[in-house]
Amino acid sequence: VKMAFEHVGVEIAFKGEGINEVGYVKNCHNEKYQLEKNKEIVLVDENYFRPTEVDLLVGDATKAKEKLKWQPKYSLKELVEEMVDSDLENAIRENKN
Repeated sequence: VKMAFEHVGVEIAFKGEGINEVGYVKNCHNEKYQLEKNKEIVLVDENYFRPTEVDLLVGDATKAKEKLKWQPKYSLKELVEEMVDSDLENAIRENKN
């Protein structure tokens, strides 16, 4: 979430814990996407919880790299940026209709 907002120039911070954690605008450096400081913009929604929550999910692609000679095409940052750009393009297109 932080990476996605950072990509459009919005710095967010979090307060609270668990179901009560919220993300709010700490600073906004993008005139195109101006958001009010301290505005809550990220909330926890129990509807999107996995049926069996786990505390930590960690992936390790070492075996795929060693045995299959696989290499990722994107870094996590590049993937997040591409997804944000795509969502912004879709939102702009939908608002024109």
